[in-house]
Amino acid sequence: MPGREVDTGVLLLLRGDVEERLVRDVAAQDGLTVMRRCADVAELLAAALAGLGSVAVVDDEFGVDRTTIDRLQAQGTRVLVCCPPEHVRRYDALGAMGLAHGVPMIPAIQSLARSTDEAQRVVDALAPLEPPDLEGAAAVTLAAASSEPASSGADTHESLSGPVEPARVLAVTGAQGAPGRSTMAINIADLLVAQGHSVLVVDADLWGGALAQMLGMLADTAGLSAAVRAADQGTLDVSALGRLAPRVRPGLRLLPGLARAARWREVSAAAISEILHVAGQEHDWVVIEAPVLVPEEDSAFGFGPGRNDVATAVLGAAEEIVVVGAAEPVGMERLVQTLLDLDDVTAPGRRHVLVNRVRPGAAGPRAAASVQEALARFADVHDPVLIPDDRAMCDRCLLEGTTWRESGGRSPALRALSDFTARFAGTGSGQGRRRRQGRMRFLPRRTPAH
Repeated sequence: MPGREVDTGVLLLLRGDVEERLVRDVAAQDGLTVMRRCADVAELLAAALAGLGSVAVVDDEFGVDRTTIDRLQAQGTRVLVCCPPEHVRRYDALGAMGLAHGVPMIPAIQSLARSTDEAQRVVDALAPLEPPDLEGAAAVTLAAASSEPASSGADTHESLSGPVEPARVLAVTGAQGAPGRSTMAINIADLLVAQGHSVLVVDADLWGGALAQMLGMLADTAGLSAAVRAADQGTLDVSALGRLAPRVRPGLRLLPGLARAARWREVSAAAISEILHVAGQEHDWVVIEAPVLVPEEDSAFGFGPGRNDVATAVLGAAEEIVVVGAAEPVGMERLVQTLLDLDDVTAPGRRHVLVNRVRPGAAGPRAAASVQEALARFADVHDPVLIPDDRAMCDRCLLEGTTWRESGGRSPALRALSDFTARFAGTGSGQGRRRRQGRMRFLPRRTPAH
């Protein structure tokens, strides 16, 4: 017996008479059913996770933001936000459909329901494809599914991209402990500035950010947390980011990190992606210190931010990934384990393994050869970048809040790092603000484990 077509489930987060009228209007429509009248955002998210609805209608007074919209859409729930007319474009840019108060909702709901059904039909049609074809086809499907009728968000992003290429993103990560991730991030950024590039350094180390202190910026500043709030609300632009990222020196700005690791849940992958996009409109390079990968924790009902979401987003956005380890027995063991963990997150082809503080006292009389042999044997890495130990210079720079290049001298550590940076960055001011068609994709890339 052929079954009738299943109605589209609608989730509501509205108040008073507006909700009552919409319930009656939906009941009079074929193909739509109100599945849940939610009391708050938490209940709405739980209903979406349970698969109760593919369209959510929300009033903006409940404080829906980019992160909430991103989580709903991750469950296949499209979002309609009822808001004042002046906020319609902002919600469009956040990925929802904005609808001014007083405008009939049923046509907008039906439009979102049709786009959701069409996306599902395309996904079902792709199911028989072989894996090599599926990845490219799925990317086309997601791009088509993200386009929304009556939405001006696509126009907003198109106007932002312009003819100038977005910034290239270099992520610095590494093993746990203190192998020198922050030191490498600061000095790579400074060397890029010396080559004529404009650079923004972002301290996204959620567990122990220290870039501001290392550069002598002791004044309390909101930095990353304020940028995330603005990104979530759709108000982050170049000028706002410039106010939050103080200029360290000509060509170099710093967006300071979180004051406390306990606030890591405030930073979402969607907000980080938006920060990178906005930064790309003003800078040639974004050097971002990524959080180290940590064990995940079980969240309620499997929903909510993951501890590694930001790290995955950063590594997925980066064109270059620098993995830092320390040239000592414990540091090398941690580096090898980190490289194995990264295989589940990103492809090895974009990674540069950088071993810091190479010295005979910790790695034996043939320190460089010992490090190379260990990485080749246990991590299949045959071309690590070795940075000789220069404790005196590092201590001096830390006390003065300066970079290796500013300290002067002919340090072998500085020379090795300069040669490494020149490999992928080019030299001379003529390399700044390159031009290319299209916009960089800042969503995490899913890579099979190796």
